[in-house]
Amino acid sequence: MTQKRRVRLSRDELRHLMLAAGQQIVQEEGVETGATNLTFKRVFEHVEKDTGVQLTNASVIRRVWENQADFQADLLSAIARDHERPEIGQTLHAVAEVVDSFDLSTEESRLSAMRELCRVGGAASSETLQTSRNWPLWISVVALATNGSEHTSRVRDSLMEGYASVTKFWEENYGGFMDLLGLRFRAPWTMRQYTIAITALSEGYALRQHIEGKLESFTRPTGPDGALQEWTLFAAAMEALVLQFMEPDPEFTPRPPAHV
Repeated sequence: MTQKRRVRLSRDELRHLMLAAGQQIVQEEGVETGATNLTFKRVFEHVEKDTGVQLTNASVIRRVWENQADFQADLLSAIARDHERPEIGQTLHAVAEVVDSFDLSTEESRLSAMRELCRVGGAASSETLQTSRNWPLWISVVALATNGSEHTSRVRDSLMEGYASVTKFWEENYGGFMDLLGLRFRAPWTMRQYTIAITALSEGYALRQHIEGKLESFTRPTGPDGALQEWTLFAAAMEALVLQFMEPDPEFTPRPPAHV
């Protein structure tokens, strides 16, 4: 049993301890309507169970937060701003594993490489979001931000901050993939429009998966010499968006295949 102890923590230490405990609670239980499972009492109990540190209302009220509602809004805002979810890195890792094998010497081979990026990246994204512990929290905060509560505007501002960070991150990565594959945007589309569209598609697909479970995959003759390959519906939709928004750049200088 963890030994109970009273310690004097700094304001920043208290804030970090409480926010970490609050996030663990909602990871285990979800975000209840109005964040009713995030009372000071519940979080204090969680902190004491994990660390042995005893906290009271006097420890945090007016020292870290004005009241319990202020703490709840701070926690929800921290989740809303989160743009370093591990599933993003897992998706990029899956894509990086196939990039070096691409033949980019012709327009046809570049489009084939784009298709394979969509297939592999789409499957990885679907899988990681299906098993993520953080994404459901984030989407729950999105729902709470529409309920008109006292701190709705504060949480919504944090969501906008998180969206801006994610959009910038993916714009940079998509730009790198376009440079690699020799693609450019069709007029009048822009990188921001494409990024918003693909992000919204990803969020909607992930939400559907969390309700129904993993969605059924299918096969397409997209492999070497028309071999059948497994595809997710999300990956196929990604390819359709790329073909709508992008086209081969005629000024691209092809590089020889990796095996030459």
